[in-house]
Amino acid sequence: MAVMKQSVVALLPALTILAGCAGMGGPPEDIMTRVPVVEIGKPEPADKNYVLHVPAGKTIPIHVSVKGPLVLHPGETNLQIQLTQGLYIYKDWSSLDGMNWTHQAFAGRVSLGLAPKGGIVDIYVDRPN
Repeated sequence: MAVMKQSVVALLPALTILAGCAGMGGPPEDIMTRVPVVEIGKPEPADKNYVLHVPAGKTIPIHVSVKGPLVLHPGETNLQIQLTQGLYIYKDWSSLDGMNWTHQAFAGRVSLGLAPKGGIVDIYVDRPN
């Protein structure tokens, strides 16, 4: 059973943190006391300035959609995942401990394919080195 696959580098859309200018300094050391820390799933502050906290094991809802000019009837679904480690996100920065910040929260890839049994979508998520 042959499967046509095309791999692309992608990040989960609800938690996308892209690599930025590594030479720039991170958030202030006291950022965790300067802005509210909001756990995923809770309401965000009106000014949208907060640290997002995703505790290890906390269920994260993920919305996935498939659409485009090749698709006659777009499809979508909701998934629920959990992270093995807690994660803090502030603007385009992320941290595992709330003190050491980096511009890239995730490394990963998405594989798309078609086989006689139907479509195949694999999303692989890891921490960058």
